[in-house]
Parts: sequence; structure tokens; C-alpha cells
Amino acid sequence: MKRLTFCLLIMIGLLAFSGTMSAGEQVTSKYTSTARKDSISFKDESDVPEGGFEALFPGLGGYQLLHLSGDERSWINIRFGKQTVDLYSATMHAGGGTFPHKADDVVEWRGVEKDGRFTPYAIIYRLAAGNDETRRIHTRLVVIKLDKERSAVIGYAEGANEEKESREIADNARSR
Repeated sequence: MKRLTFCLLIMIGLLAFSGTMSAGEQVTSKYTSTARKDSISFKDESDVPEGGFEALFPGLGGYQLLHLSGDERSWINIRFGKQTVDLYSATMHAGGGTFPHKADDVVEWRGVEKDGRFTPYAIIYRLAAGNDETRRIHTRLVVIKLDKERSAVIGYAEGANEEKESREIADNARSR
């Protein structure tokens, strides 16, 4: 009886999962870099008060990443074609502390691979921010749903299971 119940649960899970993907599709991650050496263009304004930089990076699926910094903060805006989505406010809110900034050069792209073509639906990247009370820095993985000019920060994850949780946020947004 236990074995039958287990098999039924597995079949239900497989049916539910198969409803979210077409035949031949595979959800996967690809990675790009926001290291200065990988930029398409880089404009340095660090010599002016509260200055920073503006760097454009290649992305996937027709998207580009605009990495901006200023006043000890940094974030990513999404560019698709000639449209750029300003994600400053949502990113600062998701940072959960003072002076949120992109913590490393890695950007994870969540998407679907089908017939050798990758179609992204979200990006995930790490932000670091300070806590004025504890004087400690914490990090979070910020999730951005890719939807051309409607791209938006949709959540964040932090802690022991942050990679799994951030991917779940991204993957759940795909079906909406």
C-alpha cells in the first residue's frame, strides 16, 4: 500500500510539472559576467561628487544589463531593444539595508532550453547591504522577472537555502 501511494504521488508530481513545460523544454541556468573587462561600454564618473559608473553588458535572449553605481550603491537595470527599465527603487528596497550594492560579477539567467535555443525569463544576482545597528554586511539574491519593458524585481532570498529559493521565485514567476 505504501509503495502504491508513493508511486501515485510521483505520478501526480510528474503530471503537474509536465504541465508547465512543453515537450523538449528544459529549465536551466546560464551565467554572464558584469566584470568591467566584459562590458560593451563603460563610463567612469567616480571623480565627481557621488559619482560612480555606468556599464553596459551583453545578456541573453535580446536583453542587456546596465550596471549602474553612485553614492556607494549599485544595481542592474534591464535593457531590451531601446527600452531600459529603471529598477533602482525596487532594488534598493530588496537590498534590505544601507548602501545596497552588487556584491560580485555573477548574473544567473533562468530560462528554458528548447531545440538548442535558450529563452530567459528571469535573472538572479547577489546584493550586499549594511545594517546600521549591527554594523554587519548581509547578502541576498535578488530576482528580476524578464518581461521586456515590464521587467521587474519580484523578490529576494537569503540564508542557507537562498539559491534554491531564488530559483523557485524565478520559476514560479514564469508561469504567471
